[in-house]
Amino acid sequence: MINAELGHVTTVEEFNTSIREQQEKAHGADYCAIHDAITKYMAECNSYMELGTHQGGTASVAMLCNPKRVCLIDIDMSRYNKFLAPIATEYCQANKIELDVRNVSSHSLSSVNPTDMLVIDSYHHPAHMQQELLIHGNSVSKFILAHDTSVINGKQDNSLFHCLKDWGEKNGWKVIERGTTNVGYTVLGKK
Repeated sequence: MINAELGHVTTVEEFNTSIREQQEKAHGADYCAIHDAITKYMAECNSYMELGTHQGGTASVAMLCNPKRVCLIDIDMSRYNKFLAPIATEYCQANKIELDVRNVSSHSLSSVNPTDMLVIDSYHHPAHMQQELLIHGNSVSKFILAHDTSVINGKQDNSLFHCLKDWGEKNGWKVIERGTTNVGYTVLGKK
């Protein structure tokens, strides 16, 4: 994924529009289709948590849905801190959203947090995702979404989709939506 140039943005709305335009220009149409899925399912959620925040593209989508709580986890928050952090803090304060940003591994127990929606977009490897699901799955009440479930590192690869699907079947979840264009995304819902 490209590191978008976002020094010109002054609001979360501008950030969201600009990062989506830049990412889809660089990576193709529907690269950010997960943004639309987040918006769709956040209508049923009061809290959002993300593993692998990086620049904050999907985080900005969740913030614009105005949940009560947003929790962001990444082992390196430097790109988030550079552009989104100052305007996100202001936006969340103005909209009474509790913003919890943690510079920590998604495998750390200190990253665990109860949430309605969990988005996984961290290290794209099945073993890593299995560990995240083991650590975080029981803390999620409604939806688990994952990016890059059709393509990883530019190659067709459904291993993350199968990781999610298999974990879901064993733990009371089911695939309720799967986008397969571009890098793809998958949505699990509680049975």
